[in-house]
Amino acid sequence: MFCAHYHVPNRTVTAPELAEAVGYSNFPTANSVYGKLGRKVAQRVNYQKEDVFVEALAKVENHNGKWYWIMHPQVAEAMERLGWVVDSLPPLPEEVPESARPLVEGAFKPISVNAYERNPEARRLCLQNYGTRCCICGFSFGEVYGEVAEGFIHVHHLRPLSEIGQEYTVDPIADLRPICPNCHAVVHRHDPPFTIEKVQEFLRRRAAE
Repeated sequence: MFCAHYHVPNRTVTAPELAEAVGYSNFPTANSVYGKLGRKVAQRVNYQKEDVFVEALAKVENHNGKWYWIMHPQVAEAMERLGWVVDSLPPLPEEVPESARPLVEGAFKPISVNAYERNPEARRLCLQNYGTRCCICGFSFGEVYGEVAEGFIHVHHLRPLSEIGQEYTVDPIADLRPICPNCHAVVHRHDPPFTIEKVQEFLRRRAAE
């Protein structure tokens, strides 16, 4: 559940949304889990607000009648150091999580986006076949950063889900490819996205200069 919260844009989410994201039947369960860890953290760091232990982990704000949990930056950093999460990069446009909600810095402003559900099993089968090395530039997070980043890679749909606009049966081998975040960003610098071959051509040209 904490990893799901970490990956929500701006790490801002309601308890019901977070409960739904991890398959809990009701949001009081999410409150309970957060509260238990919050209590332990509060005890270790001498957090004084003992009546709301959730706030040891996240700032709680009410906007338009909904209570949002905004993960403290220190908590997100601790999760990264503990190795609970690897992907701290912002999602690409076609990867925006379904639980995306208001972005809060100063003034409150609701943001609406299209979201496309992705099948984790398709990702797993894609990586099982192709590995976790970028199919465009050959970059490997594990080789460069070590164990903390082992296995991290983006999975690219050769045909964007936003273009399909409906459910379809994905072929993990024919339809998906592992791509590093840099190459993935370049692929989506164009609409429609550049092909893998086109971005490989960019790299060859630069190498030949």
